[in-house]
Amino acid sequence: MSRLVAAAVVSLVACIAAPRIASALPEQTWLVVIGNNEGAGEDVTLHYAERDARQIADVFRERAGVSSRRITAVLGETADGVRAVLHKIDAEVRTAAGASALVVYYSGHADADALRMRGTKLPVDELRSLVAASGAKVQLLVVDACRSGAVTRVKGMRRGEDFKLSLQDDLAAEGMAIITSSTAGETSQESDRLKGSFFSHHFVNAMRGAADENDDGRVTLGEAYAYTYDQTVRSTGRTLAVQHPTYAYDVKGRGEVILAGPQGDSARLGKLELAGAGRYLISEQAGEALVAEVVPPRPRATLALTPRRYQVQHRGDDAYREYSVNLEAGRTTALADAPHRTYRYDRLVRKRGGEEVLAAHGVYALGGARGTVVEGGSPAAQLVIGYGVDLPWFTVGGRVRGSAVAYDGAAFQHAHQILGLGLTLQRFADFRWFSVGFGLLAEATVHRQTFIAGERDAPDGVAFGGAFSGLFAVERVLFDRFSLRVEGGPMTEIFRVQETNDGEPGAIDLETPLTWWAAAGVIVRF
Repeated sequence: MSRLVAAAVVSLVACIAAPRIASALPEQTWLVVIGNNEGAGEDVTLHYAERDARQIADVFRERAGVSSRRITAVLGETADGVRAVLHKIDAEVRTAAGASALVVYYSGHADADALRMRGTKLPVDELRSLVAASGAKVQLLVVDACRSGAVTRVKGMRRGEDFKLSLQDDLAAEGMAIITSSTAGETSQESDRLKGSFFSHHFVNAMRGAADENDDGRVTLGEAYAYTYDQTVRSTGRTLAVQHPTYAYDVKGRGEVILAGPQGDSARLGKLELAGAGRYLISEQAGEALVAEVVPPRPRATLALTPRRYQVQHRGDDAYREYSVNLEAGRTTALADAPHRTYRYDRLVRKRGGEEVLAAHGVYALGGARGTVVEGGSPAAQLVIGYGVDLPWFTVGGRVRGSAVAYDGAAFQHAHQILGLGLTLQRFADFRWFSVGFGLLAEATVHRQTFIAGERDAPDGVAFGGAFSGLFAVERVLFDRFSLRVEGGPMTEIFRVQETNDGEPGAIDLETPLTWWAAAGVIVRF
């Protein structure tokens, strides 16, 4: 649903813009990034608002080609300080010859009516007016604000009326676009894991290249918003409050605005070409804060990053791959060609390192044999179908077992079928090439004995019982989600037996024969 909504908004943007000419931000583009960890009144101190502002400044310089001379960072200032900077920039813009653009970004606290900075307030309407009234031909206002919490802090604190800026669709100023991190009434959040806000993190990665859906080497404003929308909804879907970024666009007669691409300083950046579909976690060192968490819209998407060594984790459906790559300025490194190690989720869970993957599931089908149960009989063929779930400390499962054997005695012929419904509890030890499991199997069983022909008549019989077994298993990965599984162990059956003498039923005894069983087949994990 989120993807459909984002696509609909981008389609609407495409219809508004005419003719369809993609134009980069002009050389004379001013960027003002405003970040403030401190709010007003009882607002809880944020951790990453000012950091987010610095990252936005970096990505606009590196990917949008905005000159450092025209980038102003306003960190930890009051409302008056922000006003003074915006008036100063407006004066510079008005003296510029030719096309110009103004981009203003804010990260910090807000309530229904105003941005809240160091005990002061800047009304939302005033901020919008300051940006719209500038002399720039194109204005972009990006606001990442709302309330605040604990590990995943909700940005801003005060509940109350909706944050009205996020729903403005009647923009009077020509050439103005507004992107906000959430809809009216929602919260905007920051994450300790990402060391920043969800929205700003994904917006930065969009400009790095993750949003380049048509592989033309450029990221338009529409592509950046669509990607940021999808990934913010996905990320916050794992928290207590889902947030939906909003987009108000009124840039008439200019087509799509290119935020990142050829106009950036690509020669100073290293490019990482991702592999297949999935989610990528990129950090400078294993276990450190994420530089980027991206879900690219297409295979082999390319990210532009600062040249250095990175740890890359590519998370697929059944396993993840871990790479160590060194990016060099002006060069593209293909992740698919880099050496890697593969970690299956079932093994990771069993080692209590699953992080967000708390369990791994599997279904299996095994064929094998069971030893003699009835005196004078022979081993029986059996089929086992089961399900198991790997948890951090053990693996539990359920299974259905069926076995059948025919006896050809001197006095008569008969068939013996057993149906078992069982529960398993196992503990696995994982080695490089295989895994070994040991545990217990308990079954409820139904025995059916059918007499076919013979010199003597005997009635068919049904008996209920149980079975207990030691359970030993060996698994070896074949490919992808498929593994070879071999298992078996000693088993004791418990059931009642009635002797028949010359067709007359006799005494009923409880039998507990000790036997064995073994099976092999395929398990599929998901």
